[in-house]
Amino acid sequence: MPDLHSLPEGTWPDKAIRNNGPDSLVIERLKLRELAEGWPCYRDACEWENFASIFHEGAYVYTTWSGRVAYKDFMQGSKAGMDKGAFIMHRCHGVTTDITPDGTRAVTKMKATITQRFVLDGDCEVDAEADCRFCFFFEKIDGRWGARFVRHWYEKDKLIPTNPNKVPKIDEQKLASYPDGYKYLSYCQELTMGVTVSKDMPGHRRHAGTASGDKHDLLYRQAKDWLDGRPVEV
Repeated sequence: MPDLHSLPEGTWPDKAIRNNGPDSLVIERLKLRELAEGWPCYRDACEWENFASIFHEGAYVYTTWSGRVAYKDFMQGSKAGMDKGAFIMHRCHGVTTDITPDGTRAVTKMKATITQRFVLDGDCEVDAEADCRFCFFFEKIDGRWGARFVRHWYEKDKLIPTNPNKVPKIDEQKLASYPDGYKYLSYCQELTMGVTVSKDMPGHRRHAGTASGDKHDLLYRQAKDWLDGRPVEV
């Protein structure tokens, strides 16, 4: 078990201002929170023009079902999935932002739950719920904030029957082939959506020694490099 009471070595930003920063950056933090919370609020409501306003041109996002894609392609994939019956919602739980003193770069982390509705075994309706943290790499250009990259840490998930009288049969061997942080979500997505789920999405600190654990640490290092002003390709 890794040390769960500390961040991986070499991942703490050297110059960024964390919580309780100067009053001069309060408005910037509010803008960044509004942008971050726009992902679930706009996407879930199909407010696509507002959703697009979160990003700078050329931005990329990652999800379990899409992998790394340009944000415009993600929007088109989301619409196509909805047309085929995909029903994905989100709940926001809290936001923190690390921001550079000059207010031009920031990393915003948003606690959220991804919840997707599935029908298994013909008539068994379930919700797969994944607790995660969004990680937005924001940059301010010509007075406008926008995301360059958006990733997630997938920390833990579960499967909930919507009708307690109907419980699906799960292939335990297949379930065990997915990462611990999003195994139920992955299982259901591959079973019903015709997609191949990425099996190395960033996980929780406790997943050290796995592909998801390695990506957990890597995402922290990339966030540090971003805030330290280095070029980053996420």
